[in-house]
Amino acid sequence: MPGKFEKRSARLLALFLALIMVGSAIAIAFRGMGPSKMETRSVKFSFKTFNEWLKCVPPTDEVIYVSLKNCTNATLWNYLQRVMDNNMISGFFEPVSFTTPIQRMLIAFYPNGLLYLVDINMSKMVATGEKVNVNGIDVWVKNVNIYNRYYEVAATPEISPAIVGTAPQVEESIKAITSNTTNMEELVGNYTAKIPGNFNAAFVFYGKKAESILQMNNTPYGDFYFAGIRMNGSLFEKVVAIHFIQPGGFVESNNTSSEFAHYWVKNYVNESLSVAVMDSGNLTKILNAEPEMRVISVQWNKAILHKGNGNVSK
Repeated sequence: MPGKFEKRSARLLALFLALIMVGSAIAIAFRGMGPSKMETRSVKFSFKTFNEWLKCVPPTDEVIYVSLKNCTNATLWNYLQRVMDNNMISGFFEPVSFTTPIQRMLIAFYPNGLLYLVDINMSKMVATGEKVNVNGIDVWVKNVNIYNRYYEVAATPEISPAIVGTAPQVEESIKAITSNTTNMEELVGNYTAKIPGNFNAAFVFYGKKAESILQMNNTPYGDFYFAGIRMNGSLFEKVVAIHFIQPGGFVESNNTSSEFAHYWVKNYVNESLSVAVMDSGNLTKILNAEPEMRVISVQWNKAILHKGNGNVSK
């Protein structure tokens, strides 16, 4: 029969083993309470840059692009968030949910709908509705009431950026990606390739929409307009590009040069494309800034020289 000392040793050993087991359980529990791993999604196609995103966009005459990535200036951030909020119709996002904040967004406008390209990195996206397949891409379609009218809204997480919008536009976007149908990169890529750098915001007008905006004396002088906003050090920078359909181009004069911290123009004569870069410490001034230009319009066999600044509102 074991003595008292042996009994006490057995109890201490049992207590010691119990403490080890409890300690292991606590360690496992706390390890489980650490930062959870972000759920990711698998994609079949991935596009990174603005020009690559244009390959996902069926032909349209108006595109808005917003990027919050690497934006550390509070004034610019607030402006970008305002542009995004003003163009993000909540009804289109009712059938989807994201697990991370939106970092970049492109909005393409159509007479009968909208198309959104949404950058959420590779994080998980949940879509609800009827599941259909378009050219090998799974798409969820759902009837949604937007402003007292029902729309078929479609979404797919199988492409990066994620695609959301009215069903016909989402279908055409997928076809542009999978079947190489006409897209905006084909239409304006020759112009945007000559516009240097990346942007926090970009506004693109093309075709008839651009012609309705780019006018002097009721005569269209351009069919492509690009305005990009970004930071250049501590300065706000705007880059404007126009494709002229009348003889013309941007000019640099003492008046325009003195208005900005930096002012630079380049005319691609063979392509009838002009690019201007303007810097200022005032965001409002940059948003309203337009380069100085000269345009010659031919009317009834008379050449008329127009001087002035483009006037395009955002």
